[in-house]
Amino acid sequence: MADPLLEQALACVDSFYQRIFRDWPGAVTQTVGDCTVSYSGDTRLTGANHIWPQHPNALSEAVLDDATRFFARFHAAWSIVLIDTYMPGWGEWLESGGYYGRWSTPLMVLTGPPRAVRANPATRIVTASAPQHIADTGRVMAEAFASGAGVNNRISRAEHLGASDILHYLAYVDGEPAACATIALCGEMAGIWNVGTRYRFRRQRHATTLMLAVLDDLRARDIQASMLMASSAGQPLYEQLGYRQIGVTTYYGPPYRPGFSGI
Repeated sequence: MADPLLEQALACVDSFYQRIFRDWPGAVTQTVGDCTVSYSGDTRLTGANHIWPQHPNALSEAVLDDATRFFARFHAAWSIVLIDTYMPGWGEWLESGGYYGRWSTPLMVLTGPPRAVRANPATRIVTASAPQHIADTGRVMAEAFASGAGVNNRISRAEHLGASDILHYLAYVDGEPAACATIALCGEMAGIWNVGTRYRFRRQRHATTLMLAVLDDLRARDIQASMLMASSAGQPLYEQLGYRQIGVTTYYGPPYRPGFSGI
C-alpha cells in the first residue's frame, strides 16, 4: 500500500465492528469468499449490516449475489464498506452495477503528539467507570447523532466497564454530560469513535478538551497512533490536532433486485 498506516487503520475499523456489532446477541457473521458479511441483529443499521472486504480484490459478482441472499434472510438493509485508497476503482465498478453511495466519511490518522490547541478549563474529563457514565454516554450520543437504541445500546455497554480494550470518555460541565468518545485499542493503534457533543454545549471547546485528554491517555499507554472517521462537523478539529486524511470510506447500498426483500 502507498500509505503504511492504511492497513493498520483498516484493521482497527474491522476490530471495532467485531467487538461492537458482530458479537451482539442476535448478530450473525459469516465469510463469503474473501469478505466478512455481517448482520448486526437490527434490520435498520445499514452501517453495521455490511460486507467488509478482507483484501483489495475481494469483491465479485458471486460475493454480491451470496451477500444479497444472506441479508434477504433477515429482511435487512445493508451496505458495502469501501475505502477508495484501499480499493481504487471499485467504487466506479459498484456504481456501474447500480450500487449507490449512502454516505462517505474521511478516514484520518494521527501519529505522535497532537498540535497545541486551546482547551476549555471548565471541562471535566472522566473515563467511564460506573453505570451512570455508560448511561450518560448513550444520552450524549442520542442527542449528538440522533442515534437510536439499536446503535447506542451496542456502543455504550455496561460490560465495557473495566475492559482493557474498549474505553468511554465523557466531558462534563457543571455536572452535566456534554460530550463523549469511545476508544477501541487495537495493537499499536487506537480507533477513536463517536466523538459527539450535545447541542447546547457545542462550539465551547468541550470536544477539543476531550480529544486532548484521550490523546494524552493514549500516549501514556505508549500508543502513538490513532485513527478515526471524521464527520463534516468534526473534521476541522481533527485537522487542527494534526490528523491527516488517508482515504475516504463510502458505504454503498445495493440496487433494487426483484425477488429480494430488505434491500
